[in-house]
Amino acid sequence: MIEVKIRSKNILRASTFAKNILTPKHQKNFFLKLFDKRPLLPRYFDSERTSLPIKNVKKIQEATFNYRYKNRSLTKNPFDLALYLKLLQQVRPRTIIEIGSFEGGSAYWFSDQCTALGLDTQVISLDINPPLALGALQPTVKFLYGDIYNLFACDLTKEISKCARPFLYIEDGPHDYQGCTKALQFFDLFAQPGEYIVIEDGILKDLKYRKYKNGPNRAINNFVASNNSYSIDRSYCDFFGYNVTWNTNGYIVKN
Repeated sequence: MIEVKIRSKNILRASTFAKNILTPKHQKNFFLKLFDKRPLLPRYFDSERTSLPIKNVKKIQEATFNYRYKNRSLTKNPFDLALYLKLLQQVRPRTIIEIGSFEGGSAYWFSDQCTALGLDTQVISLDINPPLALGALQPTVKFLYGDIYNLFACDLTKEISKCARPFLYIEDGPHDYQGCTKALQFFDLFAQPGEYIVIEDGILKDLKYRKYKNGPNRAINNFVASNNSYSIDRSYCDFFGYNVTWNTNGYIVKN
């Protein structure tokens, strides 16, 4: 009780300081940083969180930002690299649709893993700033320009109509609720039973990246709740332990 009173008094003092000294713009930034320090709901009561210790999550996140493939950033952690490889072996996709290319490292990694598994797979990766492709050196990867908030305005629909099944759909875009929802709604128009949609980076909640407002998890929850033909595949989410993945509750299969 004493600790709570002291904490409340400190927050009150900070609030008074902000209101009296700072401009309205700086007040907003001050309060955002102040409340970013508030604790998350314990994992036992929050099914969206990972069971990984948060200090380990942060260390892995730091290392992931430095990981490269073919001299291009590949911002995927060891758990999901293994889970994606497992998924490729199960689904054996002929087409992978990726939203969010960044430097293209993940697109080339997916393509090479499929080749190693003896799959004839086309990877189509979409980004608002698409990277330069290797062209003839790796024709199985194609980068397109597109905006996740307006997917029908790009060439993705036309490309999908020419591609072979089965598909694997991956959303690794801006991580906000609107973007994740737009991607889910778009993929839903094309997905067939047995195909997977992966919504990446629900773990941002555990990392307290509050500016994303828990977009991935909120979009997943609403989508699955309103679509009986989809379910979260816990055999992937929980393969290494409960939600031991950056894509918490994010491996979704069409039944």
